[in-house]
Amino acid sequence: MRQPLRGSGDGAAWAWVFLLMLAILGGCRGRSAALPTGGHSQSGGVSQATTAPAARSQRSPGCGQAAAARGTTLVETLMSGGLARSYRLHVPPDYQPDQPLPLVLNFHGHGSSGKQQEAYTGFSLLADREHFFVAYPDGVVASDGQSGWNAYGPHPTPVDDVRFTSDLLQTLQAHWCIDLRRIFATGLSNGGGLTALLACRLSTQIAAFAPVSGAFYPIPSGCHPERSVPILEIHGTGDLIVPYGGKPGLGLPPIGQWLQDWAQRDGCLQGPTVFLTEDDITGEAWFHCAAPGIVVHYRISGGGHTWPGSLIPLPYYGQTSHTLNATVVIWQFFVAHPLPV
Repeated sequence: MRQPLRGSGDGAAWAWVFLLMLAILGGCRGRSAALPTGGHSQSGGVSQATTAPAARSQRSPGCGQAAAARGTTLVETLMSGGLARSYRLHVPPDYQPDQPLPLVLNFHGHGSSGKQQEAYTGFSLLADREHFFVAYPDGVVASDGQSGWNAYGPHPTPVDDVRFTSDLLQTLQAHWCIDLRRIFATGLSNGGGLTALLACRLSTQIAAFAPVSGAFYPIPSGCHPERSVPILEIHGTGDLIVPYGGKPGLGLPPIGQWLQDWAQRDGCLQGPTVFLTEDDITGEAWFHCAAPGIVVHYRISGGGHTWPGSLIPLPYYGQTSHTLNATVVIWQFFVAHPLPV
């Protein structure tokens, strides 16, 4: 007997998976890929490949204020926890102060910066085309002398980065016209770990989360999101910095276990279901979740501690896959998962 659908988003979830496969196809270079023409619905049929329905926007207090700049990346500071914190904000060229746009928070890895993360991920180029803001916060110096985030790793920063993120959101919402239902978070490595922490702590402010090569250290107080959370995780099996199989000595879980834990939090009854195999990419998803939750994973065979699709080579960190463009796939995931009304 087939299980009944759980949550109103299950049928749309498979249609969204089809859109993700198109995004991957767009990232394939020099060859075609045999991809299905539709996703399987939860009832075993075939769903139509449709975009997610347009959802109502919710305007931030900054709507209506004069635009300071368009088509550029601003370097700004704010006070948080008694410290001056810096961040970069990319404003798309067609920004209008009375039209709320989505916002993506993009957190760099340990030892990096917002400026490097902007160049490495190419998110600002996509933002210009797809019409959204991107914020690239800067971490502070940790105990090892490198910049990073307090996400409970071996070198946490001496600040509350969840509070900083909340302060950053409040600042951006006060000065720019942001759609409060379409605020999203992604990040690499230590920034991916912070992204996961935010999913546990700020699930009512941030709609969906997409860590890449995330360092998921145990959270002392546990993870207790206030709602079911859409999660997309991308990780390479050849990652030597955050191993796919985990690192028990440092408290890093196997990626499969971390995903299963999120599927349990989201109340998912089905999965993991393999929906894609394409060269070095395997796509898995957990469905029948409490709406709007869904857990999606891309396993990169042999992939290193890198951002798939990036044109900036980082050979020290291992192989970079170009079968999948992480930036495009993450944005497609975000578009499909605004905060519920």
